Amino acid sequence: MLLQDSRCLFISIHDVQQVVKNQLNMDQIEEKISRILKYMGIPAEEVRPEASFVKDFEFNDFQFNCLVYYINNYFDFIVGENDYKHLTTIGSTIKFIRRMKGNYNRTFSSSNTKKGSKKAISY
Repeated sequence: MLLQDSRCLFISIHDVQQVVKNQLNMDQIEEKISRILKYMGIPAEEVRPEASFVKDFEFNDFQFNCLVYYINNYFDFIVGENDYKHLTTIGSTIKFIRRMKGNYNRTFSSSNTKKGSKKAISY
């Protein structure tokens, strides 16, 4: 009986490790998004949670599809066309990625702050 209980415990720990392994912390998500936007020619000083891909950065269909491609590859999941509505701003995109990766941390540290300080924005 103890062996069976130990095996169940092992499975539970393994499952938890898999969940933790698949989660990204907020800094990792922000770093990857910043890298993607840098590749796409968006200056770091313009990266803020409320910035709209269409209104602020004037993304066309090709640029938006490039963004989706990068998200698919950097975060290792597929963004379907039905999910595009979640990718309107940088903040909404981060929130969507957190949800898809199972990370529900609720703050965003804006890179658009003075050196050494971080501004937390709640959703």
